[in-house]
Amino acid sequence: MSLLRPGILTWKHWAWATGIAGMVAIATTLTTFHTNWYWAPWRLLFHTPWLLLFSYTFLVAIAVAESSVPVGTDPPVWRYVAGQAMATALCVAALWTFPDLVRSAPRQVIAGQTAFKESPASAEERARARRVNVTLGFASELGYGWIATFIYIRLRKSRRAARALADAEVERAEAQRALLAAQLVAAHAQVDPAFVLQALEGVERAYEGDPARGDVLLDEFITFLRDAIPRLRPEQSTTEAA
Repeated sequence: MSLLRPGILTWKHWAWATGIAGMVAIATTLTTFHTNWYWAPWRLLFHTPWLLLFSYTFLVAIAVAESSVPVGTDPPVWRYVAGQAMATALCVAALWTFPDLVRSAPRQVIAGQTAFKESPASAEERARARRVNVTLGFASELGYGWIATFIYIRLRKSRRAARALADAEVERAEAQRALLAAQLVAAHAQVDPAFVLQALEGVERAYEGDPARGDVLLDEFITFLRDAIPRLRPEQSTTEAA
């Protein structure tokens, strides 16, 4: 069975993931632009692919979480958390395994003075320091993935709730319209001329045998007409307009 349900990821999802990664890359570059301005374009060149990898990994984790539930329902939050935890572990493992692919500025310019980084003595120490620096340096970027995920969850739930409310309002309006139509049809059937003639004949027969009974039936018939005829007027107006 496929982990991803067909059609769950659209071009809009990939566009948002790409856009967020690009904005984070630019934002993190600008934060150190005043000290390492010469390194800014190289940082964009070397770090943006990693941020795209992070963004796409988190996107696929969201898609996997949503593929595990029926269509039209929201997965529980713990599925998102588990997916993002797995995505974080994969990103950190990639950084730890390939630290040489993440370039950092060889020097810093602070207050107009150049400060060169000191290199550890042994190759093992250099590799360890490089892995630690890479992992800690990208921890903040991984945090953006978690923030973006929970913003996505919140917006998705809000949109689904708004859509459900709108659908409920439409169904209520349709039900009310159907009820009014049924009432008009019933009133029209009851005020049919044949029905009116039968009712009048019944009142006439009642007057012949029991005038008091005839008065009661006549009052009931008048009350019925007063209630039924106004309900026919909207239908008559609609027919005349047509």
